[in-house]
Amino acid sequence: MKDELFKEPLSRATDFTFNRDVAAVFDDMVHRSIPFYGEVQNMIVDLVAHYYQDETLVYDLGCSTGVLIAKLAAALPGLKGIVGLDNSEPMIEKTRERLAGLPSKVPIDLVCEDLRDFEPKRASAVIMNYTLQFVRPLYREHVMRHIFEGLVPGGILILSEKVLEDSTDISRLFVDMYYQFKRRQGYSDMEISQKREQLENVLVPYKVSEQRELLQRCGFREVEIFFKWNNFASFVAIRSL
Repeated sequence: MKDELFKEPLSRATDFTFNRDVAAVFDDMVHRSIPFYGEVQNMIVDLVAHYYQDETLVYDLGCSTGVLIAKLAAALPGLKGIVGLDNSEPMIEKTRERLAGLPSKVPIDLVCEDLRDFEPKRASAVIMNYTLQFVRPLYREHVMRHIFEGLVPGGILILSEKVLEDSTDISRLFVDMYYQFKRRQGYSDMEISQKREQLENVLVPYKVSEQRELLQRCGFREVEIFFKWNNFASFVAIRSL
């Protein structure tokens, strides 16, 4: 279904939530709103294939409609299991629908829970695709420490986020370029503006340097960017052996 949630003027200002309306159009929304979304997912599958360890689990925290889980299960049939977590029941329902006809025999467990209360276990890969940015900064270190502790030695965290730069001028430029990208995807200036207003108090981006510092403070010694497009970045962080 096409994302037209912000096509008409909204009667009142509200915060963005991952409700049933958003879940219904989410697949179209992310492909038109996040540059190279599908290709980043393909790169994540390749990273998981490289770092996966026998008898461990793979976690997708903020699994939304389950597209990445389906890709992982199809490409890596030898996985011991995949755990998908989201705090939105409509998103979990969409994931269940997507996975219902999946031919893969990889065990998949879906959990509807607040990320702040969740602790992964025996993980060789934890994926957070544009998820941490929706966690209040006050709780981000708590979440990251739980993830680090749940990874086996040699395991990885894959983190994709909207980001800022140390240079304010460059950050503004990248945001302007991002809005140009959204216009090319067919979004009007009103749609862009209304969604931005809803996200203003919900999505809080960190600087690239702040993301690195957070991960290193939580125990990750090796942190690198494996993909970047203006104000979007994907990191891989390794728990040392």
